[in-house]
Amino acid sequence: MYKWNIVDIQWSLCHILLKSSSSTTYSLIVRQQILFGDTLQTSFISPSGRSRDSSIASRLGDSRAAYFGTSIGVETWTSLRFLVSLLPPPPLPSPPPPPPPPTPTLVFWRTPPVGSYKINTDGCLKDGVASGGGIIRDSSGQCIRAFFSFYGDCTILEAELRAILDGIILAQRLGLSVLWVESDSTLAIHCITKGGGPWHIQATLRHIRHLLALDRDTITHIFREGNQVADLLASEGWDRRYYYEYSSQDLPRRHRSLVQIDRFGLPTVRGL
Repeated sequence: MYKWNIVDIQWSLCHILLKSSSSTTYSLIVRQQILFGDTLQTSFISPSGRSRDSSIASRLGDSRAAYFGTSIGVETWTSLRFLVSLLPPPPLPSPPPPPPPPTPTLVFWRTPPVGSYKINTDGCLKDGVASGGGIIRDSSGQCIRAFFSFYGDCTILEAELRAILDGIILAQRLGLSVLWVESDSTLAIHCITKGGGPWHIQATLRHIRHLLALDRDTITHIFREGNQVADLLASEGWDRRYYYEYSSQDLPRRHRSLVQIDRFGLPTVRGL
């Protein structure tokens, strides 16, 4: 079935108008594309042929303006307008298709090599108030020390970087070297390894680079699903609003269960 569009309608009307004539005192002339797009414009003209707005086309400088010089009577025009009003409106553009659902993937926490220690950290921001937390583990996945801290009014990027800095300071205070720092913030890792970032984090970045030997130590990204212990500690720092350290013996039961999941190599599903 043929579908009419506005150009077909206009040219069909113009064909009818060109074959019509009338001697009424005031008649109508159809003008094609005088203003914008394909809108059909009309204006009254007098018997002398001078339009009251005949300068519109010249003022706009629209080279597409086309005049059809035959006029028709008002009654004929009214009938044509009624016919046009019966046409259905143009269809709305169809919305874009929804994006495909993410493919579920398995996220594993990996133990560090023998003789090195892994620091997992995370930042937390709620209601404009930030905190952080982290955990240090050995090559067998056992917890050496965990911490949480409260940072107050700062951005999430600052919280991520301050949690990394707190973890490195804690590891060095414990005499640990050959560190593997892991965070779920790609932006924080990029600022440390590649530079850049806003001015208010530059002091923290310099401190991290001073303590972290990038030729010996490692800093990598991990998905949030593989960073659950640090995420839990960061949330605890927001709730308690002070700095605290856990030893391997006094680590809460929920934290210990997540440590065991990582230690035994059990994955967490991402993308469900």
